[in-house]
Amino acid sequence: MAISTRVALLALINALVLGLTWWTLTPNTIFSMSSRETLTEYIVEPLLASSNDHALAKLGLKPKKSVEITVPGTGEKRTIHGRFLHVTDFHPDPHYKPGSDIEGMCHGGAGKAGKYGDAIMGCDSPMALVEQTIDWIAENLKDKIDFIVWTGDNMRHDNDRRFPRTELDIFEMNEQISDLMHKKFGSMPVPSLGNNDVYPHNLFAPGPTLQTREFFKIWRPFVPQSQLHIFSRGVYFFQEVIPNKLAVLSINTLYLFQSNPLVESCDKRKDPGYKLFLWLGYVLKEMRQRNMKVWLTGHVPPTAKNYDISCLRKYILWSHEYRDVIIGGLYGHMNIDHFLPLDSKQAYASMQRKFSGAGFQTDDEEDYSLDFTLLEDLYSLYNSSVVHDTINSVEQEFGFDYTIPKSIEIQGGVPQRKVAYMETVREGTYANIKSQKKSGKNGERYSIVNVAASVVPTFNPGMRVYEYNISDLCETESYQGAGWEQFFAEIDQVMQEDDSNELRDDFTTFSNKAEALRRDKTIPRKMPKNTPLGPAYVPQSFTPERYVQYYLDLKSVNDKKKDFGYEIEYSTDDANIYAMKDLTVLEWLKLGRKLGGPVKDRTKNSKNSKSLDRLWKEFLSHSFVSSDYENLGYG
Repeated sequence: MAISTRVALLALINALVLGLTWWTLTPNTIFSMSSRETLTEYIVEPLLASSNDHALAKLGLKPKKSVEITVPGTGEKRTIHGRFLHVTDFHPDPHYKPGSDIEGMCHGGAGKAGKYGDAIMGCDSPMALVEQTIDWIAENLKDKIDFIVWTGDNMRHDNDRRFPRTELDIFEMNEQISDLMHKKFGSMPVPSLGNNDVYPHNLFAPGPTLQTREFFKIWRPFVPQSQLHIFSRGVYFFQEVIPNKLAVLSINTLYLFQSNPLVESCDKRKDPGYKLFLWLGYVLKEMRQRNMKVWLTGHVPPTAKNYDISCLRKYILWSHEYRDVIIGGLYGHMNIDHFLPLDSKQAYASMQRKFSGAGFQTDDEEDYSLDFTLLEDLYSLYNSSVVHDTINSVEQEFGFDYTIPKSIEIQGGVPQRKVAYMETVREGTYANIKSQKKSGKNGERYSIVNVAASVVPTFNPGMRVYEYNISDLCETESYQGAGWEQFFAEIDQVMQEDDSNELRDDFTTFSNKAEALRRDKTIPRKMPKNTPLGPAYVPQSFTPERYVQYYLDLKSVNDKKKDFGYEIEYSTDDANIYAMKDLTVLEWLKLGRKLGGPVKDRTKNSKNSKSLDRLWKEFLSHSFVSSDYENLGYG
């Protein structure tokens, strides 16, 4: 049956059965794609354990069994170590001059700008810092990791009117850094688009555009050719980092970002965020069918501070309903090392508050207005606006709503009020994590987002290496996997058909808004009952076990007291600090409760309050990458 016929038939069925709950009617437009793909058998061979345990120990990494996967038809080989790197926010500045005036953004004049940059002082990265960081990764980590999550901002900030950024500057610098990454690491990196990688910064329109075409050229070594048409729509794609086993999805978070003037919401077909979630839904359904696991990655993390509320709701819902597939989220942008639990009940309650008058209902009788901080209240904590988040604004028939002020401002400079931000995270998120009884046996009410420290010296430069479980791969000799050609051909056709209907948006076409909600393919269906939880919740293959955080002691390196090189800042399993058994959601929730405990128990004089306050101080130190920012009075 042709896709267009199937879509029409499903639409008719949906119109006839309005009485069912909304997610049971969301059409699964793409059926059993992998069953129509060509199967390939992958050969798996165990490799001898590394004899260089000293090098691993120096990096704080643990010896692991490795395997080599071979594709018989092509002879292509891929070594899997059970580790990967997350690096973000290089912000290279070709105008940086060592010894220049820091107040002049290190672009000239006499001053004390260090060779590799100075923590907290507000200048971007010298080229020497970026290039030697990449060299250090190549020399120390390349042969120990499987892939690189690289989450954007490969251009300097627009922070000096004497050196205005042009679109050509942005393309050229992105190409320069991309070429360097490809030269050093081949196809290992999985890049994401940063808000400073576009012109003007933050603003990115739906594709195809000049920018989407240029980024496909720039990232050609990293983006599978078969995803060209999808990529041209909005610079989102995925890479199979272990064929037919593990994938990294690169999300263009600028389509969800409140600071992008073209983001009205994620609820209308013409919204670029709506199209992104349409793509995400199709991909996640196919990943589930293939029994694959995925990391969600991007530049701007999903928080009330960053995302439009309609986009954050949907991100949380997809993370929750695909908790058998999604391992977690890896992001940058904030420059602050921290983690964020996302509460599915907040998202469902927010959906109910917005759409209850349109016939929205859930499949349980729980009162979502009780028991927890509302998602809308989190926006108030972060001083973020939700005034446009109404049915009426969704019903606007044409164009984007430009009445909501969106700033395009000069960025950069000394970071201000970052301790206050972390205190808001502590008060609004960590202190409100529910008990295990309310969170679920494995914490399945929540999903986790990790925000990494940046290379740019907002604080000290940082990066991290995750170690993850590959035990099942080590115990198998071969496995079969399907190709993707049919999937990409059909998903491209489906999204084109959706484009043709965008001026007849559900909310403007149907008088019954309940019907529109039921037809919305960007809202996930409930996870099928009895589906086993995935690696984020129960230890199994691809469960993240620990990570080691590295940092560059800029002052000592600039003063020539140390050679250039990243050193261990902390590891998550250090018994003297976090003592995390692994990186499952349950362990993150335990840590979050400890960090938020003193806030929650201020009036109780808890016996553990002093030790928990010490833990918070340690956490703050790591959040600001051992730069002592939290003690310098910047707020």
